[in-house]
Amino acid sequence: MKQTLTLIAHRGYSASYPENTLIAYQAAYDFGARFVELDIQLSSDLVPILHHDLSLKRMTGIDSSICTTTSEQLTHYKASYPKTFGNKFSDNTFTTLKQFCQWLQQHRDVTTFIEIKQESIDHFGIEAVINAIYHEIDTSNVQAQAVVISYNKSIIEIMRKRHHLQIGWVLPALDKKASNSLEQLKPDFAFCDIDFLKNGDEKLWQGQWKWAIYNADDVKTVIAMANRGITLIETNEIGILIQDKKLAGLL
Repeated sequence: MKQTLTLIAHRGYSASYPENTLIAYQAAYDFGARFVELDIQLSSDLVPILHHDLSLKRMTGIDSSICTTTSEQLTHYKASYPKTFGNKFSDNTFTTLKQFCQWLQQHRDVTTFIEIKQESIDHFGIEAVINAIYHEIDTSNVQAQAVVISYNKSIIEIMRKRHHLQIGWVLPALDKKASNSLEQLKPDFAFCDIDFLKNGDEKLWQGQWKWAIYNADDVKTVIAMANRGITLIETNEIGILIQDKKLAGLL
């Protein structure tokens, strides 16, 4: 291994707690994670909410769009993932980006990758999304802890040029077109779906960026990725992997 391996808690400790909520991030932190990833969608009143899907169904059991739901309405819904966890987290609530940034203020050793979802960009437009998200980062003074990532190259370019944030591009594919785009964009991080590497011999292009892979949830896969020189690996199983003795010398 050429460098120390870093595990990123994908949506917090999402295998054991409701993803994209504070309890998942606190659990990940308690297990030793210092790099985390989250997703952002906007409510209808332009409040950034930690949430992955456009629909609220997986999070709440209610089949409606987060982009047409007010932040006040969301306070009455439970962020419990009932299909996955049953009633175990029936008192859990949604987490706003403001609340998460306040948590970051208390955990200055944490770096967070903030993924801006395309659904909110499509619904509200790039400027509205940028303004809403950066406002929370700026007023909480957590710029140094934030890396903005997205499939959307335009929004991360603006975040870098206008607000001087670190950025990461989530690659839509591992092909020549993506290679050219990556070279032009020159992000700080390049995020790659592990499924793009299933043949085992795909070449990861070298540049000023650092490669991050999502998601690896078992020790064998993590070691295989590390052997390919990938030092940033997202996982849903942060609590299990970070304690595994086989990885102890790499972390």
